[in-house]
Amino acid sequence: MLTGTIDWAEASHNLGKLERLILHNNQFEGDGGFHLLVKSPLKLLSASNNLFDGVIDESVGNLQSLEYLYLDGNKLVGSIPDSISDLINLKSLNLDNNGLYGTLPHTIGNLINLEYLSAKSNALTGGLPTSMQQLTGLKTLNLASNSLSGHLRHLSQITSLKSIHLYQNSFTGSVDPQLFLLPNLEVLFLSSNSLTGELLPEVGGAQKVLKQLYLSENNFHGSIPNEICALHKLEDLFVDSNNFNGSLPLCLVDLSGLKRLYAFDNQFTGQVPEILHLPKLMSLGLEQNNFNGGLESCTATATMAKIEKMSIWADCSELDGGCACCEKCCSDQNTDYC
Repeated sequence: MLTGTIDWAEASHNLGKLERLILHNNQFEGDGGFHLLVKSPLKLLSASNNLFDGVIDESVGNLQSLEYLYLDGNKLVGSIPDSISDLINLKSLNLDNNGLYGTLPHTIGNLINLEYLSAKSNALTGGLPTSMQQLTGLKTLNLASNSLSGHLRHLSQITSLKSIHLYQNSFTGSVDPQLFLLPNLEVLFLSSNSLTGELLPEVGGAQKVLKQLYLSENNFHGSIPNEICALHKLEDLFVDSNNFNGSLPLCLVDLSGLKRLYAFDNQFTGQVPEILHLPKLMSLGLEQNNFNGGLESCTATATMAKIEKMSIWADCSELDGGCACCEKCCSDQNTDYC
């Protein structure tokens, strides 16, 4: 593992033909003077997981040949400079795990070749810029664990999106139902925000590709629509810690690829669908609801060998017949137990 500082000014004079500079996973420290490499035809700059500090200088926009910029896992501070939007050849930008703050550049839509944008675990504020809808080639958007706010409109215009990670922010309003019509969307991770409204029937529009849907710890209400059973490739469904009510759709038994279903801490009622026979199910969280049965025959619907590999939590004492195969039994009278 390499340590010490880098004389960026000297490097810029001696590396005139450099196209790839890979410094990641070391302990280099000092000012991140990457912008001084303007004389080099750099296409790839990877400085991830070091100890670089200071700000990202405005002149970083002069590195016009850059296609891949990885500055994640450092100690960078300050705002993301507007000039970063001048890197029109950029395909991948990773700024994760730094101390960056302020808003996203309003001109970020100028990065028309961008496919991967990640700046999770910073202190970014404000909303998603309107220009973001111009990122027509963007496949991955990860802005999780910041302090972003506002609505989630505009994202439904980016039809290339495969993965959206916006958890642990302060987004509000309802989820644009058009998001579920994105033809390539595999992951939608919106947990731990302040989103409201109902989960609309349009959720079934993502039936071809959606594998992971995370809506935990928001303020959603209403019932779960039967159309969710059209998500044939769904592996993870997290709707816990909201205000959902009504019965869980009985057709959940048709989701043969489902691995994890977390519906705890809501106001669900009725019978739990007979989902224990699903071949890939590993985790089932149903506690802190008002279910009245559905798990009493679990030993008859799944082999004990399979049950031993599953994690099942429920309010056993409130269920008719209990739950003989639950890993943990909770109680509405003693919610601290779970």
